[in-house]
Amino acid sequence: MSRDHRCFDLHSDIPYAVVRERAAGRRRVIADEFRPEMAAAGIAGRVVAVYVDEAYLPELALRRALGAVEAIRKEVEETEQLSLATTAEGLDAAAERDRHALVLGMEGAEALKGDRSMLDAFYRLGLRVLTLTHSRRNAAGDGSFFAPTRSGTPGGLSAFGVEVVERADELGVLVDVSHLNEPGFWDVLEFADGPVIASHSNCRALRNHPRNLTDDQLAAVADAGGVVGLTAVGRFLAAPGEGSTVEDYLDHVEHAVDVVGPDHVGVGFDFVEYLRPFLSDAERARLPDPMPVEGLRGDADVADLGARLAERGFGDDAVARILRDNSVRVLRAVLGE
Repeated sequence: MSRDHRCFDLHSDIPYAVVRERAAGRRRVIADEFRPEMAAAGIAGRVVAVYVDEAYLPELALRRALGAVEAIRKEVEETEQLSLATTAEGLDAAAERDRHALVLGMEGAEALKGDRSMLDAFYRLGLRVLTLTHSRRNAAGDGSFFAPTRSGTPGGLSAFGVEVVERADELGVLVDVSHLNEPGFWDVLEFADGPVIASHSNCRALRNHPRNLTDDQLAAVADAGGVVGLTAVGRFLAAPGEGSTVEDYLDHVEHAVDVVGPDHVGVGFDFVEYLRPFLSDAERARLPDPMPVEGLRGDADVADLGARLAERGFGDDAVARILRDNSVRVLRAVLGE
């Protein structure tokens, strides 16, 4: 991949592995386990999302999230080639120094403990992207379940969820609508003043799954000035048992571009193969098999994605925007100087 086609990944669960490896006594986990393939594949930066296992909810959510944030900060301190970007200037500086820019995210608002001031505290620690829910209900709103689940009547954002969205706008935290159910999605679009992202969602027109976005939702994210990061999780590309390939992924890219244009489409791979060995029994039972995508199973395969997009007829400028520039543009707009 050429330098012009370097990539920015809007969703990575690397912190999940880092926390567990560091607890076992390892250091420089990203440097040793992830950075070599990131560098070879041209992954210039990514949002690294803090996620709290269901087994730790609700009592230990804050403690686990703080531990994950500290683990990522230590990884950056220990590795010269990594940079924790908290401002637009920081993103630019990482690129100029040829460092991998990590942007700290949070997947699910459980760690905020229903207290808006906790968002301010995490912001001071470097949080810049907030995915309001995972695929479960929390104090901010209802998530979109992976599969039909017995529950009460779903809702949109709670009063706390609205407060969080509004405070995120004030602070400069990018709100992420992936994993939200539809009522919550539309609530975010109503209450958010700035651009929002869907960091790792695909197109429901091609794969009818509640985690994917309708064409109207794709258009709403674009109208708000945001970006939809398409995810390389096979379950959201094809029905269970069918299997999926990188060509299915490219079909979703093409469809999203057809709906919203090349300025509002990005990538949020959500590569999960390296996470499953660390899942608790409870999480493994709750989360479905993500189904690997042949030809796009992990970071190493990203190196070929620019060429594959070119084979689909995307010009050099469009490829650069989809793989990196759109995501960086929105981050820079929200993070500020």
